[in-house]
Amino acid sequence: MSEMRPSRVALIVCSVVLLSAAACSKDKKEAATTTTAAPTTTTLESTTTTVTLTKDAIVLGADGLGPALPFGLNSATTIKLLIQALGPAEKNTPLPVGQACGATRRLQWGNFQVLVNEVGSTSGAGRPGFAGWFLGAPGGAPEPFKTDKGITVGSTTAQMQAAYGPELTTSHGEQGEAFFIATPSGLQISGQLSTVGPAAKVTNIQAGNYCGPG
Repeated sequence: MSEMRPSRVALIVCSVVLLSAAACSKDKKEAATTTTAAPTTTTLESTTTTVTLTKDAIVLGADGLGPALPFGLNSATTIKLLIQALGPAEKNTPLPVGQACGATRRLQWGNFQVLVNEVGSTSGAGRPGFAGWFLGAPGGAPEPFKTDKGITVGSTTAQMQAAYGPELTTSHGEQGEAFFIATPSGLQISGQLSTVGPAAKVTNIQAGNYCGPG
């Protein structure tokens, strides 16, 4: 048996090495994987918050009628919310131009009245929007609205004193005995009393601008 020459052995070894390298390279290519993340789409739903008002949410306050109805609120929005809560106004009365109450319109439900100052060529002086409220208009059916401490038409001076303490003051004016409830904001609730003394009853109560019952 003849001996294999060195050059031929080297050639065979080299061929084996190359084949092994090619196999390894193929294995690596097959092992290598590319992961492509599927695109994710997030859809944000648009939400529309609609303010609604119920009769129970109306609170007599120095700054309006509760969080949904502050003084200065757009006149159209004010009227819309009140109609939503109370139904159509029994009276909707334009006020004379230049009347000194900073309002152009009075709306009434029972013994409850609201004044608004509409923006326009006939707007009265003062802040536009919801201008004032009044409870105790004569001739109207009683509405159940109260302050945050339960004071309303028919409450006594003693009850107001218990509810508001030193924030309550009374005085005698041209229209008789009056009361005033101060608030930290500097605004106040005021009204008239039936007489003098702890048993005197609230005959009307109001805040903001007012021109007197119409």
